[in-house]
Amino acid sequence: MTPKKFFFTLMGIIVLLIAASGYGYYYAITRINASKAELAMTLTDQEAAQQQLDDMAKLRLQYNRDILPILPRIIDALPRTKNQTEILAQLQSIAAESGLSLTNVSLPSATGLPGDTSQTVKSGTVLALPISFQLQGTYAQLQAFLTRVENLSRFTNITSLAISHAEKNNVTYSMTVNAYIKP
Repeated sequence: MTPKKFFFTLMGIIVLLIAASGYGYYYAITRINASKAELAMTLTDQEAAQQQLDDMAKLRLQYNRDILPILPRIIDALPRTKNQTEILAQLQSIAAESGLSLTNVSLPSATGLPGDTSQTVKSGTVLALPISFQLQGTYAQLQAFLTRVENLSRFTNITSLAISHAEKNNVTYSMTVNAYIKP
């Protein structure tokens, strides 16, 4: 091999080595940049997950601090079952304390099989157990009764009230009270 051919061959090999090194460098840089972007995305996802965990921990503390102490009152105010005997006993007791006589109590008939919510009707996002009854007494006694019904631990409201009287001191009040139930 002549020195000239040797020189050109050596130069060709050097050019090939430089080109291969350049391509290797370019390939390594693109892989590093792709890995860097993937790592940044993973880090962002981890930070978001950690933020969610921190938020959940804060909500748990807030629940334990604010909700847990009053949870029994919330359950009493909006029970999961109709507890009709309990609410009827409370209404009878309130009527007696107010000096009224409670008569003609009626509940809706059960639809389907008897159960915890079988006599209820849908009222917004909750269920209501409508209880219709009559009271006899004076207007002042009715006011005392209504005040006590408002102060029940269970959510209730009076949906209808009709007043009729045959005598001045003997007034009959026909009313319907909804006792609410959590579905």
